[in-house]
Amino acid sequence: MTLRATRRAVLLGLGASALAACTRLEAPGPAETAERPSEGGVGGTGIVGTLVDSKRFSVNGLNLTADETLTLRDAFGPVTRDRLALGQVLTVEATSEESGQLRAQALSVVHPLIGRIEAVGRGKISVLGTEVTVERGAPRKTAEGRNFRPKVGQRVAVSGLWRGPDVVASRLDLLAEDAAEPSVIAGVVKAGPAPDRPTLGGLKLVVPPGLVTPPLGTFVTAHGERLGRDFLVASLREGRFQGAAGPLQRLSVEGYLDRVPRAPGFVVADLGHSFDPEAKLQGFAQERALYVGPYVGTFAVALGLALPESFSRRRRLVEAIKDGFDPTGAVSTR
Repeated sequence: MTLRATRRAVLLGLGASALAACTRLEAPGPAETAERPSEGGVGGTGIVGTLVDSKRFSVNGLNLTADETLTLRDAFGPVTRDRLALGQVLTVEATSEESGQLRAQALSVVHPLIGRIEAVGRGKISVLGTEVTVERGAPRKTAEGRNFRPKVGQRVAVSGLWRGPDVVASRLDLLAEDAAEPSVIAGVVKAGPAPDRPTLGGLKLVVPPGLVTPPLGTFVTAHGERLGRDFLVASLREGRFQGAAGPLQRLSVEGYLDRVPRAPGFVVADLGHSFDPEAKLQGFAQERALYVGPYVGTFAVALGLALPESFSRRRRLVEAIKDGFDPTGAVSTR
């Protein structure tokens, strides 16, 4: 059956009672079952989502607390907490306190692309061979906080989510002209033209001797250099979550779906963890959505909520929910 629920219940419904009451999404067509890569055990609550509230530390409608000593990290290492900004996509590992509050134990800004702009179009740019759609209303900032207009040759950090082979950007940051800094691609390793040549983003992943090529389906953050259609890796790190909050129990993830041959036929495009085979997700095949549910070795998604394809509209939605306004919507669930 289908459960009718408020958007607030979906955004905040990570409790056991909410998950137990869920029903499944409509079934996709038959899917081929394939062997999964190992996905590990990490995090207490794993959260992947866009920062849309400038006043509160909140991701996916979940209020978070953090100790002053908690370090914020990006692709290049620790950065100060004042670097948190609207439109960034965050990965958070959190534990639950007795009060029910979630406390962040690890916090990182994930940029799917860091590199030079190779082409500029109407509402689009190209970075590292990847088309980037810049959302209307998405911040575009210099290091001093001024707005900027994208131009070919500028070095930028792209915040956003993978949608198939492309990225939907919720923020662009103009970076210093430092030729010594490597480019970065953060995403899921996919099959390439040959078994020993997987792809990352739109480029073939070239891993030098001494580094192990990560398995297909693994989320990696790779530093390196583009050379034609190749990405020459200098270093890489595997995994979205690093185990800072203990064994993973549940997930709250914003993203788009990619089709895969194994059941249930979909994965979140840049998560690096699979849905359980019984999940039924075809109703979200074309949409940005928020997914919540337990983690049991795979993502046992319980609730799904389609999100607006507009940064400013998503921001208003989350702020309205926090102000006590509960817009009712049709929610497909377990």
